[in-house]
Formats: sequence, C-alpha cells, structure tokens
Amino acid sequence: MTFYDKYPQLKQKVFLTEMLTETVFATMSLEDQQVSKEKIEKIVMSLLLNENLENSKLSSNQIL
Repeated sequence: MTFYDKYPQLKQKVFLTEMLTETVFATMSLEDQQVSKEKIEKIVMSLLLNENLENSKLSSNQIL
C-alpha cells in the first residue's frame, strides 16, 4: 500500500494547501511568531506549484 493509497485526500490540492497552512500557522503561533495566514498560504501555494513544476520536468526528462 502506497502513501497516497492510504491517504488519498492528500492528492487534492485544496485540502493539502489548507492542511499545510493550518499546521504551519499553529506551529508558529505556539512559538510566539506572528505571521498572517495569508502570507503562509502564499508560501505554501508557491512551494506546491514549484514542486509540481519540478515533478513535471523530471517525468519529461525520464521519457527522453
């Protein structure tokens, strides 16, 4: 059983973005670091987009 078979909701970009945003925000709040959720969400979305771009580059390179 793969990781995504066990947790299929992680394939949903909206769910993953919300989960990561909430987790980072809660952790930073516990450490008394004040960062807005909007800023965290922008960072998470840019990281996910970057990861998607890199994965698509890797798969296209593997075909060649």
